[in-house]
Parts: sequence; structure tokens; C-alpha cells
Amino acid sequence: MAVPGNATRKGHLEVTSQATPDIEDNAETTTPDVYRPAKWQSTVTIVGCYIANFSDGFQNSLANPTNVIFKKLLGPRGYTSEMKSRISNSLIIGAILGIVVFGYTSDMFSRRGGLLFTSSLVAIGTLMSTLALQVHPSHNMLWYFVIVRGITGFGVGGEYPPSAAAGIEESNDFVKKYRGPLFVSFTTLMATLAGPILMIIYLICLIASDNNLTITFHAIYSIATILPITIILLRLFMADSSLFHYSNLTRQRRSIRIYLLLARRYWWRILTISVAFFLYDFINFPNSIMSSTIISSLVQDHHIRVTAIWQVILAVLPVPGVVVGAWLTNVIGRRKTGMVGFAGYVVLGFIIGGTYDKLSQHIAAFVVLYGLLQACGHMGPGATIGLTSSESFPTAMRSMGYGIATAFGRTGAAVGTQCFTPLQDRAGNSSTFYVAGGVAVLGILVYSLLPESGEIDLEKEDQDLKEYLLQHGFTIDAKS
Repeated sequence: MAVPGNATRKGHLEVTSQATPDIEDNAETTTPDVYRPAKWQSTVTIVGCYIANFSDGFQNSLANPTNVIFKKLLGPRGYTSEMKSRISNSLIIGAILGIVVFGYTSDMFSRRGGLLFTSSLVAIGTLMSTLALQVHPSHNMLWYFVIVRGITGFGVGGEYPPSAAAGIEESNDFVKKYRGPLFVSFTTLMATLAGPILMIIYLICLIASDNNLTITFHAIYSIATILPITIILLRLFMADSSLFHYSNLTRQRRSIRIYLLLARRYWWRILTISVAFFLYDFINFPNSIMSSTIISSLVQDHHIRVTAIWQVILAVLPVPGVVVGAWLTNVIGRRKTGMVGFAGYVVLGFIIGGTYDKLSQHIAAFVVLYGLLQACGHMGPGATIGLTSSESFPTAMRSMGYGIATAFGRTGAAVGTQCFTPLQDRAGNSSTFYVAGGVAVLGILVYSLLPESGEIDLEKEDQDLKEYLLQHGFTIDAKS
């Protein structure tokens, strides 16, 4: 009978050895050490995910006040709709590249290493963005801003795959039954909370500086720089999860054949999740980014402080939607939650589009309906698409699978942003809501094809992949 030995500390991981006496010759043998991050390290990983997703949401939300500030400083001719689209898309395109690169490298090397590098990029890019208004606002300054926001976007995008993978793995170790709601709480909820908090800070800065836009710009971007620096300090102490330690491709020879085997086994999940991600980000990102422009056009005299107050209200309304979505993921499942959210987007999109002329005369009613539209999106696909992407793939390719799907999503965001601005200029604001409602119909159809990822056992999924790869001459065995 096995007699447990004393738990020891090896490095900063908990390693437990067991001595088993041999009955026949009394020879003592020792079973292999068991790898498991210390509980405090798992806590650091999850806390890091909370702050990192808040930081990423803060970065994405910066587009709203930035558009208002640049338009006021440079005027409509100096800050054209084309340049506004370029600045918005620079973060998105940088994110797509970061997602692809770090989706691959964090599976092939380390979650921790990838997260440290991406946080450093976000800090550097945001610091460079903060310095944009050190010179007089000009056309050349805007091109500089496009480049540095692209650097930031590369870091923000690179953050998503390893952060989601590490978060879902630690959640599965801690509270398997509630891994879905926990995941939503440190991803979508934190990213959504960042929006209203940013707008509150923006409003406070406007009041404190007596509407000095340059000081306000420096303040909000300085705070955006502090966040990734805090994350870097936390991630110095994190460790890769036990799931990743025992099921990864870091020791595997790089061969095109292994990628073809993974693609053959998981192509349907990759395809359907990627299309769902594309459709959601196609309508969500442009609607979020352009909300400041729409509200500003409805405010009398385009008063910047009044616009900011309405933006704060609009940013707060989606937060309850995320909370409801996190709860529904366990009650009715991930797939049905996403479909319900898309259905709300269809109904409210067509209502706002059809009544826009009358709603525009009553800004309070417009903001409430617009906020409910955003709440439905965040409750449904916003809360579940990242969760489904993380749960649907085995540990060895979790970052790659999530990265491919998210890259499609950010591509949808870039395409949507590029399409919505000209559409808004030529066909009016109401047209964008009609398009959002129509695309949401497709979202419901695609979501019906997704796996119910809440029913997937992550350990069994890893074991099934291990057996599948062994049949074809590959292994994902743990380190010796």
C-alpha cells in the first residue's frame, strides 16, 4: 500500500513524492514527481487575467474619447473619416497579427513567456501614444499615432490567446463546475467594465482641466500605460498550469504533418467558431467605436462634456448584460446564451434603425435603446464566444485554436469599421443599425452549429488527442 511522503517545495512549484515499499524485497521505489503550481501562483495567474482584460478593454475603449479629442483639435477637415478609420483599424490590425503570432508561440513554448512579452509591448506602445500631443496636432502626428497604436494593438492581440488559455486551465483546476462564469468574469466583464470607468475618468479630467483636451488626452493615456506595467510585475511570479505541463507540443518536432492532423480533427470547430467570432466583432466593434460620434451628433452644439456624460451612461448599460450572460452559461448553456443575445441584437437593431429619426430627437430614449442593444451583444456572443473558443480545443492547441478564431473576429472588426464609417456618412446613422440586425440573423444560424463546450471534459479532451497523435507517431507526453 502506498504511503504518502512529505510534500516538498521545488523551485516555486508544489511537488509531491510518494514512496512505495516493495512487499517481496522491501526495496523502496519512488513515483515521479507531480507537477502543480502553488495555489498562490494560480491566484496570481487569475488576478493577472482580470487586470489584463481590464487593460485590453481600456485600450479598445480609448478610441471613443480619442476620436472626439482629435476632431475638436483638428476639425472635420484635419481629422477626416478616413483617418478616423485608419486609427481605429491600426489597433485592430495590430491585434490580428499579435493573435496569430502568440496563438502559435504560447502553445509551442510557454504561456508565461508570451504574456510577459505582450504586456511589455502594450506598455511601450501606449507610452508612445501618450507622447503624440507633445507636438502640435498635425497630419504627420496622426500617422505617427496610427503606427504606435498598431504596436499597442499587436501587444493587446497577442495577450488574448495565452491569457484565455491560462485562465481557462487555472479555472478548470480551481472550480471546474463554474469555470464558465469565472472565465466570463475575468474576460468579457472586465473588458466591458473598462469602458464606463474610462469614460468616468475622461469626464473627471474634462471637468478638472476646464475642458483642456490636451491635458485630458495625456491623463487617460498615462493611466492606460500604468495598467500593463502592473501586469508585468504580477506575471513575473506566475507559472504555467498543470494541464499545459502534461499536455503540450513544446517537446514535439515541428512538422507540417502534425498541424494537418490537428486541422483534420478540429476543422469543423475552428470553422464554425471563427465565423461566429467574425460576425459578432463585425457589428460590435464599429457600433462601440462610433457611439461617441453618433451621440456627439445628437448633442446640441456638440458640447464635449455633455457628450461625455451620455457616453458614460451608454458604457454602463452593457455591464448587467455580461453578468446575466455569465449566469446563463451554466443555466441554459453557452450555445443557447449566444443565440439569445444575437436575437436581442436583431430585434433592437431593427427597432433603432426604423425609429432613428424620432429617437434622435430624444437622446435619453436613444441612449437607453442603444445601451440595451450593446447589453444583448455582451450577454450573448460577447460572453460566450471567447469561452467556447477556449473550451473547444485541447490544451496542446488551445491557444492556436483560440487565436485562429479571434483573428477572424478581429478581421471582422476591421472590415466592419471600414464599412460602417462610409455607410454612416452616405446612408445615415440608421443604416448601421439595419446592417447590425441583419448580420445578427446570420449569427444565430452559425451559433446553432457550435459545440456545447460546457459539456466538454478538458482532461478527457487532452487524453483523446494524445491517443489520436500516438496513432500517427506523435506524442504530447509530459516532461521527464
